Amino acid sequence: MKSVKSAVFCSLSLFVLASGLSAEEWKVDINANLTTALNSYSDSWVGGEAGSFTWASQLLGIAEKQINKPLNNKATLKLQFGQTKLQNKTSKTWSAPVKSSDLIDFEELLRFTLGGWVDPFISARVISQFVDGSDTLLTRYFNPVDITEAAGISRTILKSETIDWTTRLGAAARQVIDRKKLDPLTGDRFRDVTSDGGIEFNMDLKATNKENWLSYIGSLRIYEALISSKAEDLKGTDQENDWRYPHVKFENTLSVTVAKYLMLGFSVSTYYDRDIHVNFRLKETFSAGLTYIYTNSK
Repeated sequence: MKSVKSAVFCSLSLFVLASGLSAEEWKVDINANLTTALNSYSDSWVGGEAGSFTWASQLLGIAEKQINKPLNNKATLKLQFGQTKLQNKTSKTWSAPVKSSDLIDFEELLRFTLGGWVDPFISARVISQFVDGSDTLLTRYFNPVDITEAAGISRTILKSETIDWTTRLGAAARQVIDRKKLDPLTGDRFRDVTSDGGIEFNMDLKATNKENWLSYIGSLRIYEALISSKAEDLKGTDQENDWRYPHVKFENTLSVTVAKYLMLGFSVSTYYDRDIHVNFRLKETFSAGLTYIYTNSK
């Protein structure tokens, strides 16, 4: 655990130090939105109707800087959180809020822009959530934590005023830290750390029209573990080979700004993680609400 913290600390220190080497300003893109939906019924309704209230917030921030001719620094932050309240069909009372979306995703990427067909890169990424409700006996915050360090080659397929399309392929080391995990046999809580190493592929696409009222953001991440610290522990169990399956995350978001601060959005996300479920998981979201967009990249 100490080695993991040291590696992350050293990586972040390197990024911060490198960021100060150039007087060039950061190119910043911020896209934040807040959406709500409400429907409710009075006690006089008798057809089994039930109301609901949903709110969701999302922020995508990208900061990029060409530190010097051979070195580019890019930081990406994704935050999501939302809740849903349901109305009882009989009593018409409202339930406590239930989490509907929750994500903390931060990545720091250094690319060595040497002018070749591909560029070497190193990166560090941390993924977590604000509230972990998987344990009914204990609410845990900022848990679990998924840390990935990667190094390899990257290529910019297309970069223009309206399109930014990049890919990366490299070796990766990953640590998943689950704090205060409950042992069902003893009732004790412990820190569970899973470490593995393998190959990671990333593809990111951002496209907008020239007027910036229509935007698409897509990302594909495939991680294939080749070694795992839990391999020996899982031998002889039904989950013996689960860690060998690729982890797939495919996210797509289409946004339409209908007025300066009003937006419509549609997102489709597909996930595959054998440790969680044997089948693909699909999430679709239609949204309408307030938005704020800022960019100085053009």
